Amino acid sequence: MLGDMHEVTVTNSPAEAGGLPPDRELLLVDGENTAHLRSRVAYLAELSGRLAPAEFGVLAATLQRRLVGRPVRAAVVAASAEQACERFARLLALLDGASGAGLDGASGAGLDAGASAAIDATAGVFLGQGSGTPSIGFLFPGQGSGKGHDGGALARRFETVGELYRTVTLPTCDDPAATIVAQPRITRYSVAGLRVLSLLGIQAVAAVGHSLGELSALHWAGAMTEAELFALAAERGRVMMHASEGGGAMAGIGADPDVVETLIGGEPVVIAGYNGPGQTVIAGPAKAIERVREAAAAAGVKTAKIPVSHAFHSPAVAPAAAELDRYLAGRRFRPLARCVLSTMTGDVLPADTDLRQLLVRQVREPVRFSQAVNRMVPGVDLLIEVGPGRVLSGLAARIAPDTPVIPLSTDSPSLSGVLCAAAAAYVLGMGVRHDRLMAGRPTTTLTLAEESWSGLVSEGAFDP
Repeated sequence: MLGDMHEVTVTNSPAEAGGLPPDRELLLVDGENTAHLRSRVAYLAELSGRLAPAEFGVLAATLQRRLVGRPVRAAVVAASAEQACERFARLLALLDGASGAGLDGASGAGLDAGASAAIDATAGVFLGQGSGTPSIGFLFPGQGSGKGHDGGALARRFETVGELYRTVTLPTCDDPAATIVAQPRITRYSVAGLRVLSLLGIQAVAAVGHSLGELSALHWAGAMTEAELFALAAERGRVMMHASEGGGAMAGIGADPDVVETLIGGEPVVIAGYNGPGQTVIAGPAKAIERVREAAAAAGVKTAKIPVSHAFHSPAVAPAAAELDRYLAGRRFRPLARCVLSTMTGDVLPADTDLRQLLVRQVREPVRFSQAVNRMVPGVDLLIEVGPGRVLSGLAARIAPDTPVIPLSTDSPSLSGVLCAAAAAYVLGMGVRHDRLMAGRPTTTLTLAEESWSGLVSEGAFDP
C-alpha cells in the first residue's frame, strides 16, 4: 500500500566534482516532539525499503528541503535505500526507548542514558534534541595518521578542498613516512577538514592537537594563517628529518606509564607519549627499543613498532628543536582567540602563550594527549577528529568513553566521515548548513504521504 503513497520524477543526478556520485547519503528528519518524529521515522523506514536505487538520492534532497529547525531530530547515513531502511528501523527502536525520557519537553536533557547513546557513527544512526547549541571539540592528528595524497572524497566533492590540493604542493621523498613529506601532508588534510566544517557551519569551542596536530590547532585558534601553517609544518618536517640523531625508533606499549617505566629499566629509552589508558609510547635508540619490547613480551604486554624515521619526542631530536628555534626567531604569532589544550602542557594555553618556546619544547618533550583530552571532555558534547585516519578517535574513545567521537577521515575515498559529523552536530542542535551538502543535487522532489509525514501520534494535529 505504501508504494502508492509517493511520486517522483527522477532525472540523472549530476555527478559530484570529479565525475563520481556520492557513496553515502545523509537523511535528516526533524519533529515537534518524540511522537511526531517517530511517526516520520516509521514512515521513512517503510518507504525507503520500497525505493528504486535512483530515488534514494532524491529522498535525501527532499528531506533536507523539508527541515524547518524543529527541536527533536534524527539522521541516518546510508549507502543505499536498503541500508537506510534498516537504519530507520534502528532509529525507531531508539525512539521507543526514549519515550518519556526528556525528548518531549522543550527543555528536556535528551535521550535516556545521555545524548551519546544516540550518536552511533558505526551504525549510521543519530538521534537527539536540538534545544541548544552543542559544544564541540576538535582533535587534530599528528605523524603516522592517514595515507595518500589526492585529497580523497572531500577534494572531489567540495571545490574549496579541490582548490587546496591544486595550490598547496608537497615536498617529494621516496619514504612516505619521512617527516619532510608526512608532516605537510597531514597538515593539509587537517586544513581540508577545517574548510569543509567551516563551509557547513560546524564550529568548535576547544581543540587538542597530537604533536604535529598542535600546529593545526594553533592555526584554528588564530595564531597563524594557512600559508604560515603550511610553511611551519614543512620546516618542522625538514628539520626533524635532517637535524635529528639517526638510529632512533619508537614503539607503542599496551600498558600504563608506571608499568612501562618498569619495563624500560636502565635502558636509554624515554616515554614519548601518554596516549591514554593502556597506551604509552616510547622512544630511543633502535636496539634499546627492541630490548624493551622483548621485556614487554616476556611480561605478557603487547607492543607495536611505530613506522617513523627517528626517536621523536626524546633527547635524540634536541638538534632539530634547536634548528626549529632558529627558524622561528623573529616570527610573530597572533594571540590565541580560541581555546587550545596543549599536548605539551596537558592544559589550556593562555592567549599570550610564547608559542615559539612551546613549539620548540614540543619537538623534544613527551606528548600528553591523554591529559589534554581529559581536561577538555567535561566541557564538550561531541569530538570530531579533523584530519586523516582515525587514530585519535580510537584513543579518545578509550580516554572518554561517554563522549561521542567521529573521525572525518579526510583522506578517505568515502564521504561517510563528514556526513556522520554533520549528522551528529545537527541532532545535537548545531545550525548545520546542510543545504551545502546538497548543492548540485537533483531539483526533483519526492512527494511524501502527508497523512504519515505530518500527522502527530497522540499529540494532536500538526501543520507543516
